[in-house]
Amino acid sequence: MSVAPPNANQPQAGPETNAQSSPGVQGAGNAGFYPPDPEQAGQEAAPTAAELEAARSQVAERIAGLADKTADLTKQATTQAMEAGKVGLAKAAKIGRENVLPELSRTSAKVRERTRPDRLRKDYRDFLLWLHANILDSAIERLFFVPTKGSMPLDGLKIVGNNRDSGHAYKPSPALVFKWALAAVAEEDIGRMSFVDYGAGKGRVMLLAAQHPFTQVGGIEFAEELHDNAVMNIAQFPRSRMKCRNVECVLDDVVNITPVDGEAVHYFFNPFEPAIFAEVLKGIVASYHARPRRLYVILIDMDAAELMHRTGVFQEMKLPSAERMQAQALSPYKISVFRSLA
Repeated sequence: MSVAPPNANQPQAGPETNAQSSPGVQGAGNAGFYPPDPEQAGQEAAPTAAELEAARSQVAERIAGLADKTADLTKQATTQAMEAGKVGLAKAAKIGRENVLPELSRTSAKVRERTRPDRLRKDYRDFLLWLHANILDSAIERLFFVPTKGSMPLDGLKIVGNNRDSGHAYKPSPALVFKWALAAVAEEDIGRMSFVDYGAGKGRVMLLAAQHPFTQVGGIEFAEELHDNAVMNIAQFPRSRMKCRNVECVLDDVVNITPVDGEAVHYFFNPFEPAIFAEVLKGIVASYHARPRRLYVILIDMDAAELMHRTGVFQEMKLPSAERMQAQALSPYKISVFRSLA
């Protein structure tokens, strides 16, 4: 293979001509073919010390500016938070003064009131009254033709005698209270004794007593409506439960009644004022002096121990230990039992 020689008639291209015709090949800025001049490249890439110092100063100034700006923002946020906290604390303190403290004071007063010993005793007594009326007496209450639970004022009732103002409202004796009190009466005494209920009401105590072997059971009531209820309950009470069927309720004022002549249990569930009780007790004591014998006086919800001791006839009896413990825990009323000295 041969190469044609250049045309002799054409002029030879010199270095300058070649340089002009091939600027892309020999241009100083084309690094693709020819590396830059080492001296020239070193002068362009390496900044002077002054330039470096100026750059460092500029960066430091920018950092200092950012730090100052951040510090100002932090201070502002902290100040706002503290102000908000102060407002929140002030608002909380105001709410506490206006709402919380008064409520705490009222609650504290209620707690003090509810925890006073006398208030606690009253609340517990009210609970015991509810317990007896609604639960413990429910079995015996189902046996009465006329309901005996609940109280009844004397207002509007027809009263025999002149002692209406001295009488107390009707309220039934809890069955367990009667049982605990009767436990102080000797079993051998019951079989030869009469039982008398002063203020017989609707006859509940009379029919509780009739379930024991007394020789007779009597009651005295001066309110006609209550007496009629007692008579109805006596007539309708299941005879299979009665160990004593000689049961009678009398409509009269107790001051007109002469005490029974034989041995007896006299039952009082706070039926009238102390003056009336003193008069009735005087008749019982006189009867005892006329014929000394075994007598019992049962007092429910009455403070008459001093009067009983002054008679010189009666001494107070203690309930048997089992009944005493039960009464101490569950009786809403004070139970006192006295026995004659004979």
